Amino acid sequence: MKKISLSLIMGVGLVAIASFSAQAEQRITYECTQNKTFEAQFSPNTAQVQLSSDETLTLTQVPTASGVRYSDGKITLYTKGKEAFIEKNDHKLYEQCLAQETTKPMIRGLW
Repeated sequence: MKKISLSLIMGVGLVAIASFSAQAEQRITYECTQNKTFEAQFSPNTAQVQLSSDETLTLTQVPTASGVRYSDGKITLYTKGKEAFIEKNDHKLYEQCLAQETTKPMIRGLW
């Protein structure tokens, strides 16, 4: 009985860890004006952004008054709800972007 209980507790714990990891990372595709798109994978403090030009950026979350902002000091991604835009030196590169249906979150292996 103790072996079954321990196995059950461990199994529930592993599922909880996998669920937490799945919630911690989210991948979203954004469609913008001028037929531009980009994909962003969000982790707790960073965003990996794949631009339509095949350029990949790693941006760090920075404080903002409203919404969420990620930046590397040159390029900034702003998100609020389903809306987003990307700018470089105060010039919008991707604008009026809307999040599309999210794909399944990435689940990291536990082994």
